[in-house]
Amino acid sequence: MSENNEINESLNKNNKVPKLRFPEFNDEWNNLRLGDILKIQNGKDQKEIEISSGVYKIYGTGGVIGYTNNFLYNKESVGIGRKGTINRPFYFNEPFWTVDTLFWSKIKANYFPKFIYYLFFTIEWNKLNQSTGLPSLTSRVIEHQKIFIPKLDEQKKIAMFFTIIDKKIDVINSKIAILKKYKEGIMIKCYELAKNPLISLSKLVKNNTILLGRGEIIPKQNGTFPVYSSSAANNGLFCFRNKYSFDEELITWSIDGGGKPFLRNKHKFSITNVCGYAKILDLNKFSYSWLYINFWNSWRKIKFDYTTKAHPSAIEKLYKIKSLDIESQMKIEKILTYINNKIDYLIKELNDVTLTKESLLRSLFF
Repeated sequence: MSENNEINESLNKNNKVPKLRFPEFNDEWNNLRLGDILKIQNGKDQKEIEISSGVYKIYGTGGVIGYTNNFLYNKESVGIGRKGTINRPFYFNEPFWTVDTLFWSKIKANYFPKFIYYLFFTIEWNKLNQSTGLPSLTSRVIEHQKIFIPKLDEQKKIAMFFTIIDKKIDVINSKIAILKKYKEGIMIKCYELAKNPLISLSKLVKNNTILLGRGEIIPKQNGTFPVYSSSAANNGLFCFRNKYSFDEELITWSIDGGGKPFLRNKHKFSITNVCGYAKILDLNKFSYSWLYINFWNSWRKIKFDYTTKAHPSAIEKLYKIKSLDIESQMKIEKILTYINNKIDYLIKELNDVTLTKESLLRSLFF
């Protein structure tokens, strides 16, 4: 009798159920290793791949890097980075090829690939890192990772549920992309239609209409107020700190990151020393929206890189600003503000849906 109790206790320790569950399921999830449900495979050296204008996608850790007329595998699969970016799961539902920095997998019967893809989001891959330098994973470490997994019907139900959420995210992202493209079109057209003379930015600086400057050295830290740096991604956000340098509307741009300009609405923020800023000293002559349109149109025609940097002294000589009556500038600002508000609303909706998805992943998995 005691022997049977020991066996039952062992079984109970090896099975679990998640915090949140669909009501039609009540059996326990099995405690397994990833190696019990899939076999990790290496991608191929990029030299072995015939990159062409083919129909099959070639994946690296950053996503699709090209196309080929051949494929490595033609069944559903999931993948994860082997070197570099090791925390981004991939789902392959058509013939594909991967380079050697990306693992892919052969999934065993009775396991639903799309479920395993979402399961991958719940694994803390960075904690499995096998290197003190460039992050890396090994197939052995991945296959030994312990997981909990339900029967096939529940796998399919959970995967379908998260697929619906992902489709919602895709729709929102598509709307944001369309609005951003529309906004760019308006900025180009407004700039082209303005027939007024061009004024050099250096002249506007000399006559105290516009002030140019750059930020300060700020180490990465935690705090309350945003700090923007040279990255063009994520609106240039670098970190947060407990003091701020500005509480006003400004134009900033990345000095080291290609010179992309940003229109910063009035809020408390700072910028690092690899950012420049432009402040309008005479608001009767220019609005920030119109100055931003001019900065953006100048920037898109000039190639800045890490050797030709967008220092304030450089753009002062390169940028030309079109004069326009302030009433017309304000009308353009209203249009751009309306579009920006639409984009901001969609970004908030996207963040809400993404946070909901992350919360549900934690509740429906372990």
